[in-house]
Amino acid sequence: MSDNDRKDIERAQRADTDRILTLPNILSFFRLLLIPIIVILYENGHSFWALSVLFLSGVTDVVDGWIARTFHLVSDFGKAIDPVADKLTQLVVLLCLLDMKYWWVVAALVAKEFIIGIMTLMALHKTHSVYSAGWYGKLCTMVIYLSMGIMILWEVITGNPIPETFVLIDSILIVSLILLSFAKYFIYFAKILKEAHNMRKAS
Repeated sequence: MSDNDRKDIERAQRADTDRILTLPNILSFFRLLLIPIIVILYENGHSFWALSVLFLSGVTDVVDGWIARTFHLVSDFGKAIDPVADKLTQLVVLLCLLDMKYWWVVAALVAKEFIIGIMTLMALHKTHSVYSAGWYGKLCTMVIYLSMGIMILWEVITGNPIPETFVLIDSILIVSLILLSFAKYFIYFAKILKEAHNMRKAS
């Protein structure tokens, strides 16, 4: 491969990471638009349709990631907007499903996202790179979506709220995974920021 060919490939890769209007990003915007629809349906007693829209949101989350990787449409903007759509969906739906006495679940999620969000922005500023979610973040997201689905599905099938014992145990599990995810992300970004600081100091 000649130097010119290599430079052309590098320019194309940089262009890919800067794109905003790609199909995966459009699907992420679509998931944001689904959030108020889920809330309206659930609050008006249409639990089945709320669950259906939540399922659609989860499917588009999987599909946009597959499209981005398969067709080389991964972009820095996509790496940023995708988790925003996920976390807002989780936060809003949990607020709908959980009683106020489970405020600590939502508080843990908000605190984790706020602190890690700041560290992500600091890493972006220092390294000019956007970082994807780790397996621990994906596991936490999967369990939260599964929990929300079970809570809504229980109401759809029985017509009654899910048993209090299950909600308590599930809430403890969710918070445990949130804390695990927080610890892993904190260590990960702290290492990145430390390395960036040492490189800047050395230069």
